[in-house]
Amino acid sequence: MSKHTPESLAHFYKYCISHSFPFAFYRLPGTEIVKVLAQQTTTLHKLKAGTDYSKREGFVFAPFVATTKAAPFIIEPEIFWSEKYLPQFGPAKPHVFKHKSDDTDDEPVKDTPEKKAYVQLVNTIQKSIETGKHKKIVAARTITKDKPEGFNDLAFFRALCKKYPRAFISLVYTKQYGLWIGASPEILLEHNIDEFKTYSLAGTKANTPANKQTPWGKKEIEEQQLVTEYIDDCLKKVMKKTEVTKKTDTVAAGNILHLRTTFSFEAETPARWQKLVEELHPTPAVAGLPKAAAIKFIAANEKAPRGFYCGYLGPVNMDSQINLYVNLRCMQVLDKKLTLHIGCGITAHSKAEDEWKETEIKAQTLLSVL
Repeated sequence: MSKHTPESLAHFYKYCISHSFPFAFYRLPGTEIVKVLAQQTTTLHKLKAGTDYSKREGFVFAPFVATTKAAPFIIEPEIFWSEKYLPQFGPAKPHVFKHKSDDTDDEPVKDTPEKKAYVQLVNTIQKSIETGKHKKIVAARTITKDKPEGFNDLAFFRALCKKYPRAFISLVYTKQYGLWIGASPEILLEHNIDEFKTYSLAGTKANTPANKQTPWGKKEIEEQQLVTEYIDDCLKKVMKKTEVTKKTDTVAAGNILHLRTTFSFEAETPARWQKLVEELHPTPAVAGLPKAAAIKFIAANEKAPRGFYCGYLGPVNMDSQINLYVNLRCMQVLDKKLTLHIGCGITAHSKAEDEWKETEIKAQTLLSVL
């Protein structure tokens, strides 16, 4: 393998797929550089609960909740380059890659819930909130589309990079879990030099000129406040002596506006990131409150398993940084289908019809690129 001849990203993609090597392509917000991180072995390095991996280098991919069907893992940086400086690789083996889920550890993707079913789920959640069992639960659903003729995974990734310069764009593949592509607006945890950063990102509305001038509603403010208070509590548990700076603003994420509070604080020790992540994830922005009760409700009532949707992903200890994002606005690429995952936070002030419309708006982040 030569280090002097630049290689195309498309060839490298085919090379890894044909050899079943785990890999991740990603582009951080505010940059134009596509980073390439891959293994040259097929071993999937799963991250076991209770073990310290805070100093390991690589690309972490974690599910909403770890199960026998979806476990957190790290892709080790046996290859780590920017796109412009990929080394030359040998020819890709003749291979037709079929993105399937029924021959892996994942459960088959179930039929997409219709509007009536989603509204019923929202109503069930609100009844549970009325009893006092929950304060908030995130209701998720899937949209399954026929893969367009001529669909190209890499071209879709590039289109997302172009359309959403302020999102974390990712394409992650493993033989066991298939191919996932996403454009996430939400930091779970970022560490750069001496500073940590995390987000409380909740309230959602369409990105229109009128909405930019309209104050946030009671439901969105309440939902965002629940997440903010939760993150405050998590930081106090883990970073006991740390002074935290908070700033709340409205931010655009493509066709959507979000209410966001940014938490910034200095690191007592960079290795503390793993404990922070374990305490934060899953946040009320993707699960609910109380957290354990919300997770149990989601497992019992959502029709499709979330898998890696609402999990987190990103490079750790690479380029002296940690960049972990919540896996939102994402889809799994299957043999003949594309399965999008979308959800909304439900509180006592939610309206089922509005929540359905919100999922439709969120789905357009990816569907508009198709």
